[in-house]
Amino acid sequence: MQKTFFIVILFLITLLSSSCNIEDKYAPINEYANIDLSQVPYNNLSDYKFFTGEMNELNPDQGVYSYNVTSPLFSDYTSKERFIYLPEGTNMEYQGDFNVLNFPIGTIIIKNFIYYKDIRDKSLGRTIIETRLLVRKETKWKPFSYKWNDEQTEAARLIVGGTVTGSTIAENGNLKEIPRYVIPRELDCRTCHNLNEDMLPIGPKPANLNRLMADDLSVNQIENFVEQGILSGTPANISQVPDYRDTSLDPITRGKAYLDANCAFCHRQGGTANANGLFINWDYEGEGIHTGIFKIPTNFNAPDLQYDIVPGSPDESILLYRMTQTQAPDVMPQIGRSINHDEGIEIIREYIYNIE
Repeated sequence: MQKTFFIVILFLITLLSSSCNIEDKYAPINEYANIDLSQVPYNNLSDYKFFTGEMNELNPDQGVYSYNVTSPLFSDYTSKERFIYLPEGTNMEYQGDFNVLNFPIGTIIIKNFIYYKDIRDKSLGRTIIETRLLVRKETKWKPFSYKWNDEQTEAARLIVGGTVTGSTIAENGNLKEIPRYVIPRELDCRTCHNLNEDMLPIGPKPANLNRLMADDLSVNQIENFVEQGILSGTPANISQVPDYRDTSLDPITRGKAYLDANCAFCHRQGGTANANGLFINWDYEGEGIHTGIFKIPTNFNAPDLQYDIVPGSPDESILLYRMTQTQAPDVMPQIGRSINHDEGIEIIREYIYNIE
C-alpha cells in the first residue's frame, strides 16, 4: 500500500513539473505590460515598466512609442525625450490638424526632462531631472510628476514640486547654468493644459507631429504611426507647424512658430488666458488686435510700455519685455522657465521688428 502511494505521489510531482516546463516554454519573452489604471499613480516610475534594461537609458518597452514635436517648448535649456504608452489593442485617432489626437482610455504621455553635459555631443553623458506623466483615466486626464535620484536608477513621485540645479552646453557652445530649475507641482500642470476648463495634452497634435523621425530621417513620423497600426483616420495631407530653430525660415514664420510652442497653450481661444484676448496659436486666423498688435493688456502694467506688440518696435512691446524677465509677476510664461531663452528672445525681437 505504501509503495503504491509513493508511486502515485512521484507521478503527480513529475506531471506538475512537466506542466510548469510547458508553460515556461510557451510563455511570451516580452509580455505586453498592461497597466492597471486603478493602481495609478504608482510611487515609483519603475513600477510602470515603460522601459527595458537600465531605466535611465529610456529604451521603450512593448506598447511604448517615442515621438518628437516640430517646435518644442523651452524649459530652461533641458532636452526632452517623449513617449506615448498605449494599452494593448488600442490606437490613437486623428481629429483635425490642430486638435490633439484622440487617445484611448489608459494612454500615458511620458515626457523626460534631461540635461546633457554638452548638447552637441550626447555621448558625454546626461542627467535626467524629472519625468512628467499625463494619464487618461476613465473620465479625465491626470498629471503626475517623478523626480529622478542622484544615482539615476529611479524616479519617485513628487506631488508638491521642488527645485534642482542644472547645467548644459547649448548648441551655440555657451555654458548655461540653471541655479533654480523648478519641478512644478502636479496642480500647476492644469494652468497650461487647460482648454475650455478640461485638462488636455498640448504637444501631440498632427501639425506638431508632422515631421521626420528623429532616428530615421527617411520616414515621416505620422506615416510611421499609421504603418504601426497605432494611428487611424489621417488624411493624405496634414498641416505643419514649422521648427522655429530653422534659421532658413523668414522672421515672421519663425516668430509665429515660437509663440505657438511657448505661449499659445494659454493664449488661445478657450485657454487659461482666454479672457486676455491675445490669441497667438499658429492656426488662429484672425488679424489685428487679437494677435497683439496695438493691443492693451487687460491685467498687466509694464513700465513705460502700453501695447503687447508695437510693429517694428520690439523694445516698445510688452510681449518681448515679459520674455526678458525672470521674476513674477512680469515673467512670461509664468510657469516652466527660470532663466531667459536668449535664442527665443532674438527670434521674437526679429519677428516684431518685421511686422508691418
